[in-house]
Amino acid sequence: MAVLLLLSVVLLTAYFRESDSGIAHSVQGAVLTVVSPLQSGTATATKPFRDAWNWVGDLFSAKSENKSLKREVQQLRAGLAEELTTQAENDQLRAMLQFRKDHVFPKGVTMVTARVINRSTSAWYSAALINAGSGDGVQVNDPVVNGQGLVGRVTQVYANSAQVMLVTDQQSAVDAMIEPGDATGNGQGIVTGSVTGDVTLNYVDKNEKVEVGQDVVTSGRNGSIFERGIPIGNVESVSSQEVEVYQSVAVKPFVDFRRLDLVMVVTR
Repeated sequence: MAVLLLLSVVLLTAYFRESDSGIAHSVQGAVLTVVSPLQSGTATATKPFRDAWNWVGDLFSAKSENKSLKREVQQLRAGLAEELTTQAENDQLRAMLQFRKDHVFPKGVTMVTARVINRSTSAWYSAALINAGSGDGVQVNDPVVNGQGLVGRVTQVYANSAQVMLVTDQQSAVDAMIEPGDATGNGQGIVTGSVTGDVTLNYVDKNEKVEVGQDVVTSGRNGSIFERGIPIGNVESVSSQEVEVYQSVAVKPFVDFRRLDLVMVVTR
């Protein structure tokens, strides 16, 4: 080994010291002349195998990267969905807080925040189940509102939940009036639902002037379970017949019952 090492050092020294026309350079050129065709042929013959090996390696690398990217996308989607849900819930809570500030309820009234946990299978969602019940002070006929206006009233109460009849239900009836109303009667009537989900203000005297866009609110008349001034919706259209005493007022509710989520029960 020592002799070979010494010989290598001597040859390298001679190679670097001699000119390009020296013996060592000539030997190197002769060897390369003989070996180069063999190397070229070998490279050509093994190229498909190298390419295949590189393709397989790239494929596994791409699959691994694809899986990693998919996991990252799923995580981003989950995070975005959670953020949007939280933002939507915060918006609802702020709207309900503002609603509570804007509308004065009698002293002793408590607002119980609840979530809709089940809705009617009907296309118009005429009833909803909320996750607040007798244990939270909820009672039958308690009004239910959200940040937009009147949702309905409690019809059945359980320990930890309650059934709510929405104002769109055909059995729902709410004392209401139009604002601003005619001096003769303030556009008072009864807001009722229907099997189709339409909401109508009935029993409005045909002599009273009602215009599209006017607000409809609870009237709070004696004996009503609803406080005065709770928003219900606005006038969508008005119709009357010569032979009828009253005019029919179609009302578009402020509450979007298809997206009903958080509500407040007005307890006493």
